[in-house]
Amino acid sequence: MNTTMKDVAKKANVSLSTVSRVINNSNLVSKDTAIKVRKAIKELDYQINESARALRTNISKLIGVIVAGMDNPFLMKVLKSIETEAIKENYNIIYGDSEGELEQELYYINMFQQKKIDGLVVMTAKFSDELIKYIKESNIPTVFASGHLKQSDLPSVTVNNVKAAEDVSEYLFGLDDYFGIIRGPYRDSVASEERMQGVINKYKEKNVPLKKKYISEGDFTFKSGYKAAKILIDKNKDISSIFAFNDQMAVGAIKYCIDNNIKVPDQISIIGFDDIEAAKYANPSLSTVYQSGTKLGIEIMNILLKEINGTQFTKKNVFIPHDLIIRESSK
Repeated sequence: MNTTMKDVAKKANVSLSTVSRVINNSNLVSKDTAIKVRKAIKELDYQINESARALRTNISKLIGVIVAGMDNPFLMKVLKSIETEAIKENYNIIYGDSEGELEQELYYINMFQQKKIDGLVVMTAKFSDELIKYIKESNIPTVFASGHLKQSDLPSVTVNNVKAAEDVSEYLFGLDDYFGIIRGPYRDSVASEERMQGVINKYKEKNVPLKKKYISEGDFTFKSGYKAAKILIDKNKDISSIFAFNDQMAVGAIKYCIDNNIKVPDQISIIGFDDIEAAKYANPSLSTVYQSGTKLGIEIMNILLKEINGTQFTKKNVFIPHDLIIRESSK
């Protein structure tokens, strides 16, 4: 009897999804767990030949995922959910981290084509015309999952970034006449620009000029949030609230305030976006926009599998729910 992946999982005392991740060299598995799984594979002499199966059936049971930066805690949760759902349907995942660079994205698509992937998930920083054209010409069933794809018939699954940012802005305008923004990098024309649009909408609605000095750029890391908070506070001595476009930058901003004896939220309220695990345990705990990475992954796979199977569906652009969660970092 041939050894199966289930046999490997049982021997290593891990889940099927963990075995799949190790086989596909995913960085979502700890080093110790990966060693344990590889040991079980070796001891059981587990063999897998996906290339032969793809040639025989024209079905590889592989899904390619291109991500712009895999070190983001929220994206990691989405990726784990995608893998979990994929494995339920006997698909394996192969990854490519493009860091948001078009050339790297095109490289991964070409490489994935050679592996005869059945479907593709793209979580990028920019929906360039060249990328969309390349994907359409590849004829690979594809789902975009970092923002709303307005001018394309390709499906997308995302939180409503514009509406969520409007909700945060409305709350912050209830605290003061203006607030500072720590946005994502200007090259990010997807999630960051959509959130920026929500801020712009509210500033216009309130008839308040959105001055350049109210905006500081980060790159979604703790360190950049720290630096951006310094810039905002130096330029706006009376600033009393900050909206950071992800939780990591928001926590970095809190750290800057603590280091400089600025009380949060008594002197400055800070709100993030994503509700990563660290948000609950920051000191003070972080007010943020909740979106479910698990739900996002489920919806991505739900639509992608329909694309792969040729199922007709009318709703190609799906927004997952969001909620503004107020904790200790804001009044």
